[in-house]
Amino acid sequence: MHGFGLFCVHLMKAKKSNIFKILIGFSLLIVIAISAGYYFYKSSAVKMDEPYFFILNEGDNVETLSKRLENECGLKFPSVFKLIAKRMNLENWMKRGRYEVQPDMTLIDLVRKFREGKSKTVNFTIKELGSMDNFVKYCGERLEPDEVDFEMYLNDPLVLAKLGFDKVTIYALPIPDTYNLFWHTAPDELCARLKKEYELYWNAERTARTEEIGLTPIEVATLASIVNKETNKTDEMPMVAGMYINRLKIEMPLQADPTVKFALNQPELKRILNIHLNVESPYNTYKNKGLPPGPICIPSKKAIEAVLNYTKHAFLFMCAREDFSGYHNFSVNYVDHLKNARKYQKALDERGIQ
Repeated sequence: MHGFGLFCVHLMKAKKSNIFKILIGFSLLIVIAISAGYYFYKSSAVKMDEPYFFILNEGDNVETLSKRLENECGLKFPSVFKLIAKRMNLENWMKRGRYEVQPDMTLIDLVRKFREGKSKTVNFTIKELGSMDNFVKYCGERLEPDEVDFEMYLNDPLVLAKLGFDKVTIYALPIPDTYNLFWHTAPDELCARLKKEYELYWNAERTARTEEIGLTPIEVATLASIVNKETNKTDEMPMVAGMYINRLKIEMPLQADPTVKFALNQPELKRILNIHLNVESPYNTYKNKGLPPGPICIPSKKAIEAVLNYTKHAFLFMCAREDFSGYHNFSVNYVDHLKNARKYQKALDERGIQ
């Protein structure tokens, strides 16, 4: 019995030793797993020094996303990224767009970025005085669809009719401002947003004001575009608007030089001569009474407000001041206007401006 007892004691000690080793080994595995998890959780997922705009396409899945992140951003742990993506069900939440990948993003940050659809937005600034050609070009530069997509859409008569415009009045649709848009905003989505902003701007108060002065919102935008091109002095805009409204009331031709430049497609023309006034165009307000068919540029809000709140006066003529200050001399009769015109023409001649 004594020998057997010793054998049992040794056996128990051996088992305890193995169990202890197993526990130690298991503990080490836990520590390693926790350390690895902490490392993956806290460590940067990409090899970049600066932010990168990543384009997620319509057909991308987790596999292609991982491969592209590896190629474009230096994704460090593709396998772990795919494992986390699977656990977080990324496949069913991915949305195309332009995503900003930051250098300090972890793998979880990266998966969350694409899972939550946090596509990078862009500030889309509509500038006054611009042409529709420049507007379309800007759309193609700032948003995912190219210039041709926007050009085709904005030249479609059915699309324009649905929006309440046509090819000559479409200038009135964009209200100058800065809008926050998704980079992948399509032409129809952009126009829907522009239409919404247009309706918000042309509220009941402004619409009622257009009725008081006998114009429609599009006609106000048309006159505002002329005012915009005549002067860049905000404080003078209501005076200029008042002069043109006086002419409209007595059915006198507007005789607005900017409309002639538009008809000639020569916006940089410095001096309007008699030969220019012969151009055959509905935009030639020397030959045609009333407003032209539509705006000659995207009018500013300040110019629109200047028309809506025009200065009431008796002036029918205006001429640029000879001091080239950007302001104008106004006159009630043609005789005084000719005097002002001669002073300005003399100043042009002295400066050699043709």
